[in-house]
Amino acid sequence: MDNTDVDNVKPTEECHEVHNVDESDRLVGQLFCSRDQAWYFYKGFAREHGFSALTRTGYKARVVVTATNTNDQWVITVSKADIDEATTLKEVGVGTSQVMNYLTQQAGGYHNVGFTHKDLYNALQRGKAKEIVDGDVNALIAYFDYKKHDDLGFFMTYSVDESGALYNLIWSDSTSRSDYTCFGDNFLEAMMNKSPISVVTDGDRAMQRAIKSVIPYAKHRLCSWHLSRNAQANIGDPKFTATFSKCMASWWTTKEFDIQWRSVVSEFNVQKHPWVIEKGNTRHLWAQAYLTGHFFANIRSTQRCESMNASLAIALKHKKTYLDVVRAIEDGISRMRMNELKADYLSSHTKPFQITKLVDLESHAAAIFTRESFRVFQDELIWETLYRIEAEIKSLSDEWRLS
Repeated sequence: MDNTDVDNVKPTEECHEVHNVDESDRLVGQLFCSRDQAWYFYKGFAREHGFSALTRTGYKARVVVTATNTNDQWVITVSKADIDEATTLKEVGVGTSQVMNYLTQQAGGYHNVGFTHKDLYNALQRGKAKEIVDGDVNALIAYFDYKKHDDLGFFMTYSVDESGALYNLIWSDSTSRSDYTCFGDNFLEAMMNKSPISVVTDGDRAMQRAIKSVIPYAKHRLCSWHLSRNAQANIGDPKFTATFSKCMASWWTTKEFDIQWRSVVSEFNVQKHPWVIEKGNTRHLWAQAYLTGHFFANIRSTQRCESMNASLAIALKHKKTYLDVVRAIEDGISRMRMNELKADYLSSHTKPFQITKLVDLESHAAAIFTRESFRVFQDELIWETLYRIEAEIKSLSDEWRLS
């Protein structure tokens, strides 16, 4: 309420004194026939919670009372500023309880907030319902239409199934499209037409066909992380997943692997399971027994993809709509791009500290490596400086020993 002289408000005939109001009761949403009645209710609420409802300049306690559109009634509401702040915190993954704690601390205590945890939850839910009032998919399409006006290079297309439900969707902003133009199909050119000898992927068949077409002599390996996850998703038995992972990583001969694989399939009675049959037919793509002798630099998973998936899973944990998911993905991409810009600036416009006596070598490395690569090089260089050559004189010949 505004700072008017309302401490002297007396209960009208319609007003009644409030008793037994606890934190689980609703403060927000109560209807009153007048603003004075709302204030009297709030005073009772305050008294039950051990504080006094005052109106003076600079006081942090707040209660917002607005008129309804009908019946000349008044209703206690959560302020728009609080809802906006709470919504922003929710969008970055903060739970409702933590949001309430933050607002409480900001206000100087629960008695100064003017609404309860339940009130805040209901206000956020009403905001979410309003956001998708025309339907979740329609809200998403409207959001993409807005993006097209803001980003002229933005692309989006989708399809629906026979029932009219969203079937698939793809979108790309102008930066992503520009990046693909520069780097998407130019890998071999960037590597001076030297093809890689090993490739690790998540098992996407379209990707496998493309790799076989462009770099036909590369040895293909399926990502162990994706395989373990798919084993659990398809079979649903943690013991099978653990045994499958052992088969995948063990340094057996191909004959030993085949014996062990038949034993595992029989033990878990999955001989007729389509996923198990398919994995048995493609064992040369994932079993260490069939990959021994091919160089993979000890890489068995698409580690960057795994890290990105884990990060995205955290961001999407509390998302409930398509629009929430898209915004979370866009936030993740924005953070990655900002990190890339920061790394590019550091590599191009700053010089790292030199910490060894190999000044020329270290300076040259700092000039040609990215900052992150230089740190790896510098760690190796530090170890290099710890070696020393000892000279030993034996008879007429010198013998040098590295220690």
